[in-house]
Amino acid sequence: MTQKKSDPISHLVDESEEWKSTRIENAPPDLYDPSQPRLGRRESEPHAAEVTYLRDVLSTNFPEGRALWDLHHYFIASKGVFKGKKIDLQLDISFFNELTISFAIPSYDATMHEGKVPDIGINVLSKSTWRADISEKIETCKDLSIPVYVVFSPYLVTSKRYAPPFLRAYILQEDGSYKQEELRAITIEEGGAIDETQVLDLSDKLPFRLGLMRLKQQFLGGKPLFRLILIDPLEMKVLPTRREKEVEEVKKEAERAKKGAEEAKKGAEEAKKEAERAKKEAERAKKEAERAKKEAEEVKKELQEYRNKFGELR
Repeated sequence: MTQKKSDPISHLVDESEEWKSTRIENAPPDLYDPSQPRLGRRESEPHAAEVTYLRDVLSTNFPEGRALWDLHHYFIASKGVFKGKKIDLQLDISFFNELTISFAIPSYDATMHEGKVPDIGINVLSKSTWRADISEKIETCKDLSIPVYVVFSPYLVTSKRYAPPFLRAYILQEDGSYKQEELRAITIEEGGAIDETQVLDLSDKLPFRLGLMRLKQQFLGGKPLFRLILIDPLEMKVLPTRREKEVEEVKKEAERAKKGAEEAKKGAEEAKKEAERAKKEAERAKKEAERAKKEAEEVKKELQEYRNKFGELR
């Protein structure tokens, strides 16, 4: 999660404050000059790419839920040192498995949604905030009873202790504590097959499992890049983005069309064979009729000869 050093990491909100994102308020004026190149977002390209990717996958595969990205989340703590206080928690990705918000929002205010917390909160580690993401925010998420809190590093931005491949999940237990699980190995190389031994199965809390993919692209200086992937809870396959799903549907439709064409061709060949069989049968029937006619004529001829010789039969 990237922010300005002057921004609070996870702070209490005064009762007089209007609940809204402080990113825009605290940002300097945009003095964009069309003739000059822009610096873009404060996050690195890998950070922005992975947040965008995760939101895409969640929105595509779980349309009944709601995936939020890069927002402030406002809650009232129900326990812990901030019990009863308003808390501002910044998450790169939050996912609500059952939440309908049809409009775009500047921030998530839990008091407007019956105090609902996300089923999972995710922070992509960055150089400026990784220490807070794996310390203070864990306690905040635990106090809010967020079922799963996840951190991962797309490339080396932390100390060697958390060097990638690194994925850590904090899983809420019945007693309110967090159980910690990690992945420090690759689940899949981009374009390869999944290693089933390197998957975090959280399907009892979430409609997917977690894994790590090593991407083909590298970061500046040849550093490897990693991706947090969501895996189907029933099949061992990576859940697709919207574009991947569309390509998959086009491919399936093409396969269905090909199968239909093959079945139609097979049907036409069967119909042709049946027509040939019918033709042969008709020819046999015609020959049989001709033979019967010929035999009848011969019998008639023999009968006439007999009459001529012996007269009418009595």
